[in-house]
Amino acid sequence: MDEGLYKKILGYVPMFRSLTPRELEAVVAVSRLIRVKQETVLIREGDSASAMYVLVEGKVRVFKQLANGEKTVLADLAAPSVFGEMALIDRSPRSASVGTLSDAILYQVDLEGFNRLRASYHAGAYKVLRELAVTLCKRVRGTGERIGRFLEDPRQAADELDIEFRGTSELSE
Repeated sequence: MDEGLYKKILGYVPMFRSLTPRELEAVVAVSRLIRVKQETVLIREGDSASAMYVLVEGKVRVFKQLANGEKTVLADLAAPSVFGEMALIDRSPRSASVGTLSDAILYQVDLEGFNRLRASYHAGAYKVLRELAVTLCKRVRGTGERIGRFLEDPRQAADELDIEFRGTSELSE
């Protein structure tokens, strides 16, 4: 891999910082760089998981469809960030939808290709999984804090959620 490209990817994607150039090359080989327009739905809740995304440039919104048909925002993510990461860990259907809030550049890490790296005991695959574990732990802690705030003052938390909900954009389906 070109040394300049290696440094550029590392500069954008902190989860790859522990990878050597050869390990990064293997992960990039099972990925593809994609460019998408604003208001593009990348992941649909309930669909089968086939990739993880690494947001290199842009912003995305993670949201859930409620039973009444309305949407609620779970998170807004800006580059550099990762989403759809549970696809590399289990094969469960997507737990939420993700759409772009701006034009975006992403790496789409293919599940099957990544599983081949993991099955061959490739060090890069295990380093990525270790970084994903840290990301998931931070998100679980954040969710726990949100639940704690809700339990402390349900009325205030409901008002905050209503403000977040009213601030959602309509992503194209």
